[in-house]
Amino acid sequence: MQNLVSLSAFPKSGVTYLSFLLFYSLFPDNCDVHEIERKYVIDIHAYPNAQFADPSGPRLIKSHLPYVPALPLIRSTNRAIYLIRNPLDVMASAWDFDALTSGDERATQTAAFRAYARRWVESGGDAFPGCGTWMQHVRSWLTQAAIPVHLVRYEDLVDRPEAELASILTFLGFQIPEARSSFAIEKSSMKAMAALEEKEVGARRDGIFFRDSLAKGYALGRRFINKGYRDSYRLLLTDEERTVADRTFGSELKRYYGARA
Repeated sequence: MQNLVSLSAFPKSGVTYLSFLLFYSLFPDNCDVHEIERKYVIDIHAYPNAQFADPSGPRLIKSHLPYVPALPLIRSTNRAIYLIRNPLDVMASAWDFDALTSGDERATQTAAFRAYARRWVESGGDAFPGCGTWMQHVRSWLTQAAIPVHLVRYEDLVDRPEAELASILTFLGFQIPEARSSFAIEKSSMKAMAALEEKEVGARRDGIFFRDSLAKGYALGRRFINKGYRDSYRLLLTDEERTVADRTFGSELKRYYGARA
């Protein structure tokens, strides 16, 4: 049965934020947010065998997989929200995420970062095995016609969440009171998610953010909810890297961001 809704995005594009918005919009207050990825907006990578808490409720999954027609998951999906984020900001966020997962130093003013940035802009954003490059991922979802897709720019979701959330819910066929929308936006703010992460870290609770496997990175002060990078193209790249980035990402950015790219 095709009844899944896929919240699809290349890694580090903000799909956790989108998941929170929909969780607080569509599920009752007695649902435990710590179980969001196990029972409500199931993370198919972390919990591939998880079951929905309410099989008759919204069946939302969080996925970083590119669109591939042969995947069984795709055959069970009847629509998707595709979250796109500027690939240079994804690059910076992925660099920080690696600091959390590895526990190593990841300053941006280093030769290691320059090599990383160069590989990113030359490859089209190749950093996550199984996901393809950023370019391949975006094209796989936004050029296919088998599944209806609602495109959301991460930057718009952060800057004007009321309008973007309303548009997403309309696409999914849901209507919620304005007060519920405001509640969801407040509970899903970066400040609220960062506070939840700190609680998990303080309690060493295996939840949305904290895992024992990440304890070294957390002990060094690394966090999943981080800087919310914007304008990394201007702030982090050299002139030469910008030239390569323009050549690599320019057509996609123009198509999906227009004059804002």
